[in-house]
Amino acid sequence: MVLRIVPTMFPTVQDAIDVSSEGDSIKILAGKFDGFEVTVDNLKIFGCGIGRTIIEGAPAQGSSSGVSVGAERIILQNFTVQGFESGIFFQLSANQNLLKNIESKINRTSGFSISGTDHLVLDCVALLNGVGFDFGPLDENTTLFRNKSFQNNTEGYRNIIEARRTRFVNNLAKRNEGAGFQLSGDRHQILINTSLENTAQGIVFRDNRYNLIENKICNNLSNGIEVDISVDSIIDSNIVRNNGTDMTDAGILVNNGVTGSTIRFNKARNNSEFDIEAVPPADMNNTFDGNQCGSSDPPTICGS
Repeated sequence: MVLRIVPTMFPTVQDAIDVSSEGDSIKILAGKFDGFEVTVDNLKIFGCGIGRTIIEGAPAQGSSSGVSVGAERIILQNFTVQGFESGIFFQLSANQNLLKNIESKINRTSGFSISGTDHLVLDCVALLNGVGFDFGPLDENTTLFRNKSFQNNTEGYRNIIEARRTRFVNNLAKRNEGAGFQLSGDRHQILINTSLENTAQGIVFRDNRYNLIENKICNNLSNGIEVDISVDSIIDSNIVRNNGTDMTDAGILVNNGVTGSTIRFNKARNNSEFDIEAVPPADMNNTFDGNQCGSSDPPTICGS
């Protein structure tokens, strides 16, 4: 295992990667550097910290992204990437990679664009991008923990329909120009997240099964939680307050294509127009139990 240092030993990160072998580490000192493509498995590439090590020059080889990853078991840590098409881009061949303490900002389409399987994204920040965190084709078994997505031009976090089994735990979406979380795909777990002051929905999800438990969804301009075309989902113990701006909105909106789901023990107050709304036949095709709300449509689905 060899430690390579940029720029004292190698002028660019790419130069250091190109001569590395599995198990090597690359340290990037403070300063501004070109983008790079990771093609060697099991590398650790780390900077001196957010705002100190900055990737903002030429994009990665053969890519419009700042950092492009097509390898496995990569650790990327402690730097900022900015000013590209996408900040961090995981190719379909990327698997079992770790992103930790990375800031991705002012990138045109996405801060983080993630495909492949079994990634961990931890303590990262997406700011002023197109979409903050974007999950592409065949992303599966990715976990996001303690990340923040602020003031992006569309969604804070977005899955497309091919994504499977993503876990969102204790993440923040705030003041994004779209939804805080816009999720499709199957069997996701959305636990203890916060979605605040987004221009569209706090959390919107479509297609198949979800667990949505103990999230805080407040002050979003559209629906707090919107459920569409979902089967066997669980929406449990969420705090949903002060969402919506007109008669078409609700704190929790369960659309007519939702079946076999359970909406229970949620605390929904001061949402416009209803705290909980079930569009027929969703009021009959799902279970509503123990919800605390001031208003609902129909009135029978509100516990108190």
